[in-house]
Amino acid sequence: MKILAEHVEKKFRQEWVVRSFSYLFESGQSYALTGPNGSGKSTLLRILAQYSLPTKGQVQFLQGESTRIESDQCHSLVAYAAPYVELIEEFTLSELLNFLIQLKALPNQLNLQNFQEYIELQPDKSKFIKNYSSGMRQKIKLGLALLSEKPCLFLDEPTTNLDEKAKNWFYQKIKEQSNRLIIIASNEVAEIDLCQHRISILDFK
Repeated sequence: MKILAEHVEKKFRQEWVVRSFSYLFESGQSYALTGPNGSGKSTLLRILAQYSLPTKGQVQFLQGESTRIESDQCHSLVAYAAPYVELIEEFTLSELLNFLIQLKALPNQLNLQNFQEYIELQPDKSKFIKNYSSGMRQKIKLGLALLSEKPCLFLDEPTTNLDEKAKNWFYQKIKEQSNRLIIIASNEVAEIDLCQHRISILDFK
């Protein structure tokens, strides 16, 4: 699995967020998109995931050496977690898991008990997700992304709202994902240090 970005540029009104970005991402490798707040890391991450279109250039998902995957199928290959991506807050955790399993976003064998064991949380089974703390919701988002069987893992500022214990949990779990193509957008040193490659968005302005 590869993701090829070719001459990607994104413009909002009169401001160029990213210019002339070309890069080849590969499975089994991890990449940090770095830069200060507001520099365009999240925008570039969404473009690479094909959740957003570039103003210029293109992003291609490739199977093997050069077989292009159709753009309408790419979303099924990406697990994406970010503080701004909302969960369905009217669901209980059990209802959310069942819903995502039906959509084939999670493995069929996953259940509430082993998910709770994985994320090291035991919330009230009848509690709606909207009543969880921001840290609990973020940890659930990360758990869903980490446990998905999708080959690409995209994380935007993953430890936002997490306490130290939860951050250490994430650092350990991400190390178990070495077979995937991982891209983390962050300006946190600990998150950047998890990755093998660093890409500064300031180099593409």
